[in-house]
Amino acid sequence: MDTYSCRLLWSDEDGGYIATSPEFPDLSAFGATAAEAVAALEALLEDAVGTYRDSGWSLPAPLRVREYSGQLRLRLPRSLHGRLVEEAELDGVSLNTLIVSWLAERAGQATAETATSGVRAPWSGAS
Repeated sequence: MDTYSCRLLWSDEDGGYIATSPEFPDLSAFGATAAEAVAALEALLEDAVGTYRDSGWSLPAPLRVREYSGQLRLRLPRSLHGRLVEEAELDGVSLNTLIVSWLAERAGQATAETATSGVRAPWSGAS
């Protein structure tokens, strides 16, 4: 299967496992067990890679585990920057904490610390 990804899901409808590869979205394989589905997908991927190579097509790049720095540079209009700074000051938190809290809440990933920090998200309806 080279180094291509495998996603494995249970299908109630089919009563078995469905294996797919994000790099080859049109391929899927079925198996009564997870191992059978993965083995079937590996065979499909081997055929697909062979077809790509024989046809002279570029193979999709394998997905890799990535690490993120946790840093983001964002340019804002000055007026929005000012409003955000004022909002952070009203809540008694840093601008970074305010923005991280809002993004975490919006993404549904608020941590206990964020949830208890008292920082209000503008879309939460809280005042």
